Formats: sequence, C-alpha cells, structure tokens
Amino acid sequence: MASHFIGGRAAARLGVGAVAAAIAIATLVPVASAAGSGIDWQAGAGTSSADEAVQVNSFLPHTLTVDVGDTITWHLNSGEFHTVTFLSGEDAPPFITIGPNGPELNPAAVAPSGGPTYDGTGIANSGLLVKGQQFSLGFTKAGTYPFLCLIHAGMAGTVHVQDAGSVYPQAQAQYDTQSRVTGNRLLARGRTLSARTLAAARASGPGEAAVGAGTSTGVDGSLAVMRFLPGKLVVHAGDSVTWTNKDPETPHTITFGEEPGGGPLGAFLPSGAAQPGHATLTSPDEAANSGFVGAGLPFGTTFTATFVNPGSYHFICALHDDLGMTGTVVVLP
Repeated sequence: MASHFIGGRAAARLGVGAVAAAIAIATLVPVASAAGSGIDWQAGAGTSSADEAVQVNSFLPHTLTVDVGDTITWHLNSGEFHTVTFLSGEDAPPFITIGPNGPELNPAAVAPSGGPTYDGTGIANSGLLVKGQQFSLGFTKAGTYPFLCLIHAGMAGTVHVQDAGSVYPQAQAQYDTQSRVTGNRLLARGRTLSARTLAAARASGPGEAAVGAGTSTGVDGSLAVMRFLPGKLVVHAGDSVTWTNKDPETPHTITFGEEPGGGPLGAFLPSGAAQPGHATLTSPDEAANSGFVGAGLPFGTTFTATFVNPGSYHFICALHDDLGMTGTVVVLP
C-alpha cells in the first residue's frame, strides 16, 4: 500500500493526538537553540488555494544553500499535511502500515525524530506537520543533503551546506520571490486541471463525475484537486452515478450518511449499503461508504451508486471533507 496514502486531516482526527502534541512542543523550541548564532532561513512546505480546493505538494523553494551554523525553518502552508524528512540514505518508512485491524499510521513516519541539528547522518524527521506548524533544523557539517515528504511521492528538495563564512548565492528575499512565483504558477496549473476535469466529466453525461484530480509536476512535486467534479449532480430515480478518481496518488471516498467510526482510516473498507465498487441507496439518510478509491488500492478507481427513490443525497470524501470536498446528488422522480 502506498506510503503517500492520505492527506488533509487534522492530526487529532487521525488518532495521533499524542504525536501532534509532541510536534507542537517541538515547534516552540527557540530557533537559536538549533544552530547557534547562524542565519535562520525561511522556507515553505506546500501551499494551497484560498478555498483549499487546489493543493500544491511542493517544497518552496526546493533547493537552498546555507552555511554551517545556519538553520532552516519550514512553514506548513497548505491544508494538506506534510513531513520534512532527511534520511541520510536510509529507506523511507511507509506512512501507512497494515496492522491486524487494518491500515494504521506508522509512528516512524508521523512522529518527530532526530535532534535539533543535522550533520548528514541519521534520520531527522519533522513528523506530521499540519497547517500553521513549522519545523526548524540546524546544519553543522558541510555537504549536500536531500530531503523529502514521506506522504507525497516526488515532493523532495536539497539543502547545500557550505563552510561557515562562505558567500551565499541567494538572499532570503530572492528565495521568497522564487517561492511565490513557483507557488502561484502551480496553483494556476491546478485550477486549469480542475476546470478541464470538470469539463470532461460534464461531457461524459449526467451520470459521470470525477472524485478529485491530480498530476505530477516533476521537480516541483505534485498537484491535487480536492473536489468532486461536478459537486452537484441531477439524475432521476433508478439512475446511477459513477465517480472516477482522476488523481494517480491521492485516495478518496464517496461517503453517504453517517461516516464509519475510527476516523478517516475507519473509512478504508466499504461499509453500510456499499459493496466494493457499488451501492444501491433507497433513502438520503442511508449510510454507504465506498472505501478508499484510487490507483493501487484494492477497491479500484471507480465507485457507482444507484438511487432508487427521489431526494437530495449529500455525500463527502471522508479523508478531505475538511478541505471542502463534499457534494450532492439530487434525484428527481
């Protein structure tokens, strides 16, 4: 199962309140304690549109050059969560593991590890960061150090550490401008992706919809559209609607009625009136959860619901409704 398995939820709703508390405590440590008297450089992890519909899974900037004794502080700027992780050549721990009761968060990925400084050895991991949090790391040895997000494939960067006293190739203001330009370009690309996906779904007929959309952006990471496209469908009693996940990375659910217990991971399996790939609904109050739908998942990339009786059927993505991923099927007689 993919390690970049889930995103966009507050840590408490994922059942990792203790981890979130540890991260919050870590972010309160003064930056000066990380690398002494060096410069504290500022960078971003992710960005998103104002309505959270478009998520940019990218480090901004993805390459920085600092001196020994300096610190970098990454700020989490998106509704989607991320990690900032230096592996020193070790294998990346999976974000999700399969336990006896189903999928579980892997503490090796979601909990912070390593100290406040990094010398190119061992693992330095921010743990799971949610919007508004930050992670600071000081650098004590010259070298070139790759880092990545453990959740999103392709979201990676590099820190070049020079000897203390070396001339910096760029100033903070230049990094800020570069990040802003790249972020805006990627957000525009995400809005275009959303519009094209919506147009394609509408052209396919009233019984077709997309559940999210996404694409790789190469060295810039990836984009994810956290919306049902379209968000409102109108059909007649007896008709069916098929949702297709257009994101090659991010899973989603189509969940009607009461959500399954256990938080978002509790929605992994189909439940209620749903069987793998299909549900027949007789009432807007009836519960049906598709399970995780997406590439590489056991339930495939599509889910179809048949509506027996008229009514207004509200549904959500159990993983991303906090980002506004909700919808309605209006069923006419």
